[in-house]
Amino acid sequence: MKIFIIGMPGSGKTTIAKHLAKSLDYKYIDLDGLIEKEALMFIEEIFEKLGEDQFRELETDALKSLNIEDAVISCGGGIVIKKENKELMDGLKLYLDTDLEVIKERLENDYQRPLLKKTTLEQLFDDRFLKYQDFADVIINNNYDVEQTVKVILNYLKHEVNQ
Repeated sequence: MKIFIIGMPGSGKTTIAKHLAKSLDYKYIDLDGLIEKEALMFIEEIFEKLGEDQFRELETDALKSLNIEDAVISCGGGIVIKKENKELMDGLKLYLDTDLEVIKERLENDYQRPLLKKTTLEQLFDDRFLKYQDFADVIINNNYDVEQTVKVILNYLKHEVNQ
């Protein structure tokens, strides 16, 4: 099974995906990392040189190229911008619902995300919240520590398998 982790920048997608993949003995895939590898550019460079629309095309192409099972995929925060991506995400889509205050704390010492140079976190949240809800099969709160969030996801998966 593929498990796609979606959510706001700073919501903990990469961290949760890595820990979850390890717990399940699944492969971990960073979708932005795949895009960078294909484009031979960092995400920031793609945004600067090619623009957001071209980045979104590369993002969709990266989703199409995923032909692996038993993987946890950390998606970029804007994966929900293109509706067609939802159909390409053939697996469980987990939305990490994280309070904006928690995200702000996490992003304080992190690199500047390309879109956050042009807009506020609040505006991004307002633009994307309903899209995350629409894409998600499951909504998981990620305001707490990594172990707690992963435990909740594992319990959900165990319960679903036994249905």
